[in-house]
This record gives sequence, structure tokens and C-alpha cells, in this order.
Amino acid sequence: LSQDPPSSPTSWIGCKAPVLFKSVAAVPGKGKKVGTFSIGYNPPVPARGENQFWQELEKRLGVTWEPVIAPQASYGEKAAALVAGDDMPELFYINPGQSAAHLNRTIEQGAFTDLTPFLAGDALKEYPNLARFDPQVWQNVRVKGKIYGVPKPIPRANNIPFYRADWAKKLGKAAPKNADEVADFLVALSKGDPDGNGRADAWALGAPGGDWNNSLVAQMFRAPNGWRKNPDGTLTAALETEEYRRAVAFMRRLFEGGAYHPDAATMTWAQMTDGFKGGQIGVHSGGFRPFFGGNGTRGTIKATQPTAEVMGLVPPGHDGGQGAVNLTPGFFGFTGIPAKVGRDRERTRELLRIADYLAAPFGSEEYNFLQFGLEGVHHTVEPDGRRVRTDKGKTERGDLVYLLAPDEVAAFFYPEMPGEAEYAQNLAKEMLAVGVENPTLTLYSPTNTAKATELNQLGRDRITAIVTGREPLGALDGYVKEWRSRGGDEIRKEYEQALKEQ
Repeated sequence: LSQDPPSSPTSWIGCKAPVLFKSVAAVPGKGKKVGTFSIGYNPPVPARGENQFWQELEKRLGVTWEPVIAPQASYGEKAAALVAGDDMPELFYINPGQSAAHLNRTIEQGAFTDLTPFLAGDALKEYPNLARFDPQVWQNVRVKGKIYGVPKPIPRANNIPFYRADWAKKLGKAAPKNADEVADFLVALSKGDPDGNGRADAWALGAPGGDWNNSLVAQMFRAPNGWRKNPDGTLTAALETEEYRRAVAFMRRLFEGGAYHPDAATMTWAQMTDGFKGGQIGVHSGGFRPFFGGNGTRGTIKATQPTAEVMGLVPPGHDGGQGAVNLTPGFFGFTGIPAKVGRDRERTRELLRIADYLAAPFGSEEYNFLQFGLEGVHHTVEPDGRRVRTDKGKTERGDLVYLLAPDEVAAFFYPEMPGEAEYAQNLAKEMLAVGVENPTLTLYSPTNTAKATELNQLGRDRITAIVTGREPLGALDGYVKEWRSRGGDEIRKEYEQALKEQ
């Protein structure tokens, strides 16, 4: 077996399954229990005694795996309870953006181990799979210059709408190229009976968690990615811009036109996903990679919607020009180690070796197991090299290893769907070509740490009221004024000072 992966992940395109290589030299654990906390997007898995994947995972890691998995909707609440109860598992998934801004404060207060001595410079070489991560991701994950966790890599251009192209074709609608065409397109998906069953049971959009934007509208109007850096070094928040105002007015127009599901305002992310896969919603957005391949949304949707054709839509400019795609920091949360655990340096190294295993790259034996489980039990192998999950494979893995992921953003391998890899890469290139950075990406604001949850909820409440017509569009001025007085201006000052110190 080859001991190193091919130098270029793009070499997977059009190939059959590569010969597997070992990315980890030895079993990383020493037989102890390892408690974990992570977010969950899948149904709960069978208990350890009835779960062969769980049992094999423990064997390969050399530990007893004790996971606590919080559903996405209650992740922030559960994280707060674990921190407050001083009962934090040893591997703790930290994602302040998932209704858990309070975790920024716990980092500031010293709740997590400073892992910089273990994960920066030559020290990172001890963990070869983690060392494969893009250096920019390691830079972006720093908080006030320090590394408090192992990032979970995602593409920099990661989020655009995906839509039911088969519905659009049935209605005679091409991919829209400006704001008026987008409005016509989305309203038609809701009003035109795209599934052909003669009932009003399909809509274009949902608004999970109060997200009326759906990774489309603000980018279509080229609103800033969080903040805009002005020529004089000052910052303007996206919500203060005319572009954002136009975007809110457009979302209100869509709501008035009937483009949103009637339960959009109270919909959860899981309900939005189920609605898309079940044929009630025609446009959905989410992580880029999960949409592709036979095991992704574009493939699995055919189990319930056999004629479904799912395509990506890079937001067009409202005026017919280019739109924009907000770039990510290159990771979706990170896994930290509580400070009291980190006092034991050898235990910390052991936990990082386990993290290194969980980050095994595409084409490795470890990756193959983590993604697909045991051959003949959790998956079968087709002649073209494709691995097809069995019923056990679909139910036993779940979110047991959600904590971490490999840096495989360029490794597209979908032998079961000819042309899929080329489509994915071309779409990724199109997204990156209009990518917009957030100038505050690596900056720290104590006020944002303290106030983010409160201000985010304020935004969801006020924008929902405006979009649904309970408040006039002019109420946006009151929202901006309240945002500024409740912490927005202080956040701006802190970010501007941090920019000067860079």
C-alpha cells in the first residue's frame, strides 16, 4: 500500500477507487474513556451494544467512546449547560455560530486549553493528517492569536442555493439572471404546481431559524459579508448599508408574492431539509460538499423524488451583473479540550492523536472506515469502486464522528454519477470567482462575544416582522438604531482598533 496520498486531489476525477493508504501509524488511544460533545443533524444511532460501527470505532481508536450529541436546534443550550455544570467532555465541539455565541466568552475566560504549543510550527508535524490542513485555516481559527481547537474544514466558498431544476424546466423557467427574474422564478415554484399533483403543496423557500435570505438575496444585492472596510479604515456593518435594505425589501416582496412556505417563520433546519427532500420545498442551501454524489442530496433525494434534478444557483446580481458569494473562514466550528484536561500534556497529545485519526484524508483506510464503516456490513463495493451504504450503514454511523473531518475540499470522487465531479469543481470555481471576504474574520471583539446571541436574536425577530408585513420597511431604521445602541457601535470600535493593530 502507498503510504502517501497523491499530490493532487483533483487526480481523483474520472478515476476508479484509489488504492487505499494508511494515514495513521498506530492506534491513537490507550484504552481509556473519551467523552465527546458535538452537534447532530441525523437521527440518534443504536446503542453501543447493538451498533457494530460504534464497536469497531472504539477498537480502531483504542478507547471507549462516550459521545454526547445535541440536535442542532438545542446545541447552544446543551453546550451552555455542560459549561455551567463544569461537566465538559474531553473533546468539545465549539461552534459559536450555531446559537452558541456564549462559547466565545468561555474561551476568553480560560475554559479551553491553549493548543498553540501542540498545533503550530514544527509541533504540528506530530499529527500528519492535521498538518495537511490549509495553513490559512489554521490562521483563521486562531482567537487573539492562539489556537483553542482543531478546525472542521469546509470550502471557503461553501454556501449557495440549490434548487429543483426539474421543477423549473416543467414551468419553463431558466436559471434567473437578475432580481426580477429571481422573483418570478421563486413565485412560480410556489404558485405553478411544479410537482404536477394539482395541489398547493409545494413552495420555493423556507426560513429556518429566521434565515429569510437563504444564501441568495443579500449576495444578489452585493451586501457586505458581515462588514465593509471603508477606505479610511472604518467599518460599516452589512445591516447599515443600502444594499442590505434593498435585500430586506426584496425578501418582503417574495413573502407577499407567496414564495415562502406558510410555516417558514417557525421552521427548523431539519424541517427545511426534510421539506426539500420530500418535495415540499424547491430551494435549499447548506454546506457545499453534502449536496454532491450518490450519498449527497443530489443522489439521495431520488429515493423519495425519483425525477428530481438538483442544481446549484450562484446568486446573480440584482441588476444583471455579477452577484456575490460570502466566503467562510474555511472551517465549521472546531474541537477543543477543556482546560482542566489540558493540564495533562500526555493526555492532550493522546486526544490530539485521536483528532488526527478522525481527520484522515480521502483515499486512506481510516477515511474509508469513518465514512462508510465495515465492508459487507455497513457498505458494499460496486465494480466501479463506489461504496454503497447498507441499511446498517445509514443508521449506525449517524453523527458519532461529526467532531472532525478531513481537509478534502478539492477531492471530488463520484464514480456512481458520471460528470458529477466536473460539475462540482466547476461550480466551486464559479463561486470563488465572486467570493467576498469578511474583513473582521480573524479579529476579536469582547462585546461581540458578550452580545452576539442577543443581537442575532434581535435581528431575527425584527427582520421576520418586516418581511412578514407585521412592521413596515421603515422599521429597519429602528432596528439598526437599536442594534447600534445595544452593542453594535462598541463592536465596531473594537474591530476597528483590532484592524489598526494587525
